[in-house]
Amino acid sequence: LTGTSYDGLEIQEGGAASREFMRVTFTDVPDEERRKVRRALEAYCGQDTQALIDLLKALERCSKIFVSGP
Repeated sequence: LTGTSYDGLEIQEGGAASREFMRVTFTDVPDEERRKVRRALEAYCGQDTQALIDLLKALERCSKIFVSGP
């Protein structure tokens, strides 16, 4: 519906995002690794949020077509 892609992101899937969050939050990892993963999580979560916004807009467009016709 939206053409949103996670290609090019270091983290590209929700399960991986959850695992990486848990790993850097609750295990002993070097500070630089923690910062790197957090940046990757911010990029993934930003893309995920934008995808939801784009989906909502696409659904709004579809609902207008069904209500008022093409």
